[in-house]
Amino acid sequence: MGKNSASGSKLNYKQTFLIGFGFMACMLMWSIYNSYVPVIFRAKLTELTGGGGKLPAFLSVALIVNAIMTIDNIFGVIFQPYFGKKSDRTNTKWGKRMPYIIICLPICAVFFSLIPVAATVKAAGLSIILMMTVIIFFNFTMSIWRSPVVSLMPDFTPSALQSDANAVINIMGGIGQMIGFVIGTIATALVGLLGFTALHDALKAKANTLGQILEVNADGTPVVKYFGEFAGGVPANHKETIENFIASGRDSLYFNGKNFSSSGSEADLVAQKVVKLVGGEPVYVNYTPIFVVAAIIAVLCLCILVLFYKKNKENDLSSKVQIKESENGSNKIKIKDLPISNEERRSLLVMLASLFLINNATEAIVPNFTNFALDTLDVKPIYSTLMMAVFAVSLAAFGIPAGAMGRKLGRKKTIIIGLSVIVIMFAIYLAVSQVINNKAFTWIVLWIALVVGGAAVGCININTLPLVLAIGGRDYVGTFTGYYYTATFSAAITGPILCGLVIGLFNDNYNYMFLFCAVMFAIGLATITQVKHGESKPEDEEWIKEAVEAAED
Repeated sequence: MGKNSASGSKLNYKQTFLIGFGFMACMLMWSIYNSYVPVIFRAKLTELTGGGGKLPAFLSVALIVNAIMTIDNIFGVIFQPYFGKKSDRTNTKWGKRMPYIIICLPICAVFFSLIPVAATVKAAGLSIILMMTVIIFFNFTMSIWRSPVVSLMPDFTPSALQSDANAVINIMGGIGQMIGFVIGTIATALVGLLGFTALHDALKAKANTLGQILEVNADGTPVVKYFGEFAGGVPANHKETIENFIASGRDSLYFNGKNFSSSGSEADLVAQKVVKLVGGEPVYVNYTPIFVVAAIIAVLCLCILVLFYKKNKENDLSSKVQIKESENGSNKIKIKDLPISNEERRSLLVMLASLFLINNATEAIVPNFTNFALDTLDVKPIYSTLMMAVFAVSLAAFGIPAGAMGRKLGRKKTIIIGLSVIVIMFAIYLAVSQVINNKAFTWIVLWIALVVGGAAVGCININTLPLVLAIGGRDYVGTFTGYYYTATFSAAITGPILCGLVIGLFNDNYNYMFLFCAVMFAIGLATITQVKHGESKPEDEEWIKEAVEAAED
């Protein structure tokens, strides 16, 4: 372990590890936010709109939920660059970045904790208004301190050592993400140990898509009313359909394309789950312990970061650098004015289009996966997040091999391989789940898809930015990095909304998330085959590597 000073030749791993606690706190809260907020909002919106029946034809609960989940990306585009630049010009005894982090991280953690508290308000309309208010403030305060916390590593690390330091920071972020994925299980065990029996039972409750606890018989089977042709018993040829409905998290039973349980007179209904009521109101799963435990961990990360900075602020390289305003730094070069050939310009445009399509798919999965698992697999959020953890581990583990593949096989070929694998895995899953309809086989295919899909996404993510930068060359790194993030951030906003629209068109069936993603990946695959430039020469690898690291910082 090196003990470098500001000018040392070895990375101070202990110092970098401690800096990483800030990024760890950030990723911890984001992983929980993306996993649980869609489920909470869907519950309240479903109640408020009568299962979506009160909404205009072009709207659906899934579409509204996905639109809400783009707020963080919109705020990120608007506010993060502003506060990042503002921190560059801040000068206090706590340096450039720490004032933003020290003040805003605790405030952010408080708003984060209040999200599930707002969801416990019985009046659905008021609850949604309160949740939206809290979420807006949470996203705004997060936007203030996120850029400064990411900038801490370059502040304490000479440029020659930032590659190794960035790897350490990403590991810390990955640890935060992993904690977020398993914290549902941790919180459930914790409230049980502390004697909060009601919260413990609520977290583990078998809940439907509304998040309501179902009334159960002595053996734990949900109580079900049978109507119409099923009164007095279930015909053998329909028994499996009804049993699947009873076991699932769904509220509606579809049979031969008709919804038998969400509307109509009692004579038309086939089966309906009975919701357990307390004081005439449905009992909701309370996710507050999960958010509170995460907020406490985030604040503890801040405490470690503050102690570190207090002892090591003399190593802050940014305190010795004065940022000067550039007279024309804000001017952007239009693609048509770039001094590159028409063929290179076409490759750039095609590559940016492909990036937009690919990221529409990847950004759509995150806010929809927990609702998909709840509906299709009958897996509650505190457990489905463990499935997301498997994907994240696979993605992180394949980062280095994906980079090596890009250098050896070519970045374009590696991206094409990754996209092809993903499209094939989605096609297999859709075939198994929709055509074969064997639950055990579906589970096996899904677990394989999570592991293989993580590696495939790694092949794509690691190689797309270097490919774009190589088209522009060393002299236009900043410009082409801007093009890259314009495409990806735009997709982060449109992807969830378009996916929510598709899910809504199919009666809020979250299986169609995979259809949307498969189509987007397939079109992106077809598009990227038309990219004819972007493979770098061996002598270009060093500056591309430095440019990628700077862009990620």
